[in-house]
Amino acid sequence: HALMRGLFLHVLDVCMAAESIDETLAIVGDDVGVALARQRSVAVVRDLGGDLNSALRQATARLPRESTSLVVVADLPEVTVDDLEAVVSAGRQAPTVLVAPTHDGGTGALLRWPARIIAPSFGPGSAATHLGAAQAAGVRAGVIVRPGLAHDVDRPADLDRLAKGAAVGPRAASVRWSGGANRN
Repeated sequence: HALMRGLFLHVLDVCMAAESIDETLAIVGDDVGVALARQRSVAVVRDLGGDLNSALRQATARLPRESTSLVVVADLPEVTVDDLEAVVSAGRQAPTVLVAPTHDGGTGALLRWPARIIAPSFGPGSAATHLGAAQAAGVRAGVIVRPGLAHDVDRPADLDRLAKGAAVGPRAASVRWSGGANRN
């Protein structure tokens, strides 16, 4: 529990420190998460026992129709402000779906502009699912590779990597675009 609280607070702090992020909203499943988010003065959407994707759809419905949504998962010990700024900077042309894949094919961050352009589909293989949804919607889709967004904590091997002193700090971004009417 202490590890997850620490990861959650780290990701919240990074989101709040990113100048290009106007508002941080935490999706939490328990009272501890609510209290931690409120300690940081972060708005909360409570996951009422559904799943992350239904809670994200609920949160997205609150946003103005043309707003941008950047979803960052809460188990990224190496994420930095530079990682998030790189994602936002790369996704400045609408309509856009930009995926930062994790090392195991999941999604570390998902930028959607406008926010309702595709539904969130976090879970195993979600990077490909998000890109497929963007392609099906006919919108500009891209992959941005950032080490701080690629290494989540899902398995014991991920903890071993942390214990060996995984690096934290600014990294270079690699972006690959495809599909949609607005090609670069």
